[in-house]
Amino acid sequence: MKILFFLWIALAGVSSFPASAMTSSLQDDLRSRNQKINILFRISGLEDILENIESVLQISGNINKEALAPGQDGFARRIMHRAYSREKFNRVQKQSFLENYKPQYVFSGVQWYRSSLGKKLMRLENEANNPASQPARDLFVENLLSSPPSEERAFLVEEIERASTMTEASKILYLGYVKLMYPFNKTIQGKRPGKVLRLLEESITEPMREIVLRGLLFSFKDIKDKELEKYAEFLNSEAGSWFSQTTLKGFEKGIKRNLHQAGQIQEDLLKEIKSGGPEFPLVKEIAEPGQRYLLIGKRDPFQPLVNSGGLVLLAEEGQMSKARLFGEELGDIPPIALLVFAKIEDQHPDLYRNLKHFERLINDQEELEEMEDDEYSDAIENYRAALEQASDIKMDESPLQIEYDSLRMTGIIRKRLEAIAMFEIGQTGYAVRQGDRIGPVFGYVDEIQDEQIVVVEKFRDYLGNILTNQKIIDFYQDTSNEGDTNL
Repeated sequence: MKILFFLWIALAGVSSFPASAMTSSLQDDLRSRNQKINILFRISGLEDILENIESVLQISGNINKEALAPGQDGFARRIMHRAYSREKFNRVQKQSFLENYKPQYVFSGVQWYRSSLGKKLMRLENEANNPASQPARDLFVENLLSSPPSEERAFLVEEIERASTMTEASKILYLGYVKLMYPFNKTIQGKRPGKVLRLLEESITEPMREIVLRGLLFSFKDIKDKELEKYAEFLNSEAGSWFSQTTLKGFEKGIKRNLHQAGQIQEDLLKEIKSGGPEFPLVKEIAEPGQRYLLIGKRDPFQPLVNSGGLVLLAEEGQMSKARLFGEELGDIPPIALLVFAKIEDQHPDLYRNLKHFERLINDQEELEEMEDDEYSDAIENYRAALEQASDIKMDESPLQIEYDSLRMTGIIRKRLEAIAMFEIGQTGYAVRQGDRIGPVFGYVDEIQDEQIVVVEKFRDYLGNILTNQKIIDFYQDTSNEGDTNL
């Protein structure tokens, strides 16, 4: 009977409800997704993931003495810090969560990390990663030889290690160090870097895993086995697996982008060293004295290691004002749906002029460079305020403008040259034609095919670029009605 009802609607020429006539709140728009992901990042420790993985490598020492000469891990780390800020890295990490957004998994993750056990585990892991804990950690690892953990506890920790991302992330960062140090490492020069990295990826897996396992045993030394069972249960759940895999994907992408920019610094260092100086400003800025000597054969003319106030901290050399990212400070703000931007142009002229003014400014790097620090900071914050105001613009929405997972396409009917997709939400049926609005972010039906429809979403980012995203809605298969005739 339901199929006949849909046929009657289509053949009677009933059009889909216009978006302007449908009023239901927009569910999980891009802004709210960002807010939820920001919460998950903060309480799960993902905001500090790069620092945590760096600490694993610092604690581990040199896993392969041929791959990295003494001190080169720190040298590579400083190059990467100079090339790519923590803020940029975290934005890339968050983008992976936005691209693979699963509201139910985000909710489960937030619930877990807000639980008393989740908070306790995060606190203990942070304490274990603190450099002040290094002596206690070394003593704990030394005692493991004479007092190994029980089989049950070892099994639980191994299960947590397998389900987490720490070993793989540590490998990714270590191989990044090796890649950056390749031109400076005489022990592997002459070997093909690609082959070196492939062999290392295999050979360092078990040593890295053992380091991570010892670290987890130390972190959880005051945790009961039953508590570890609950942690392993979360990590192996659908939500936990989604969290771990999305984390690893984002980490890998962040390191890849970091290395791309660090490669330019690597080239600049090589040119400076080859030039013979005499000042070597880039070497001075990045390399510690011992490393400087290995690179150029001398330490002068560098700032002395000791002055009247005592030991000179390297971080104090050449302090600069906060780096300008030329608009990338705004990368955490979701792009504006093109339909919303059109409404702003039509109904909010002052806001529209403001957005266009800052769009022009943010694309003019020379003008941004000429600004004083305060003026530049004000411009960024004013543009941020305008973008956030734009994201608050309300639009009329239809019942079909909900999450794609909640949409059920139950049939497709062709009437002469027109195709009509039939949707069901709850007990209500809707006929959808090409051009109709659908989905949570003002997408429109671009094409109706035999068993699926193509939805196109369009946005405008802070640079004025038009971004296009495509979604596919497949025919909904109701296994409980297998005897019904398909449309």
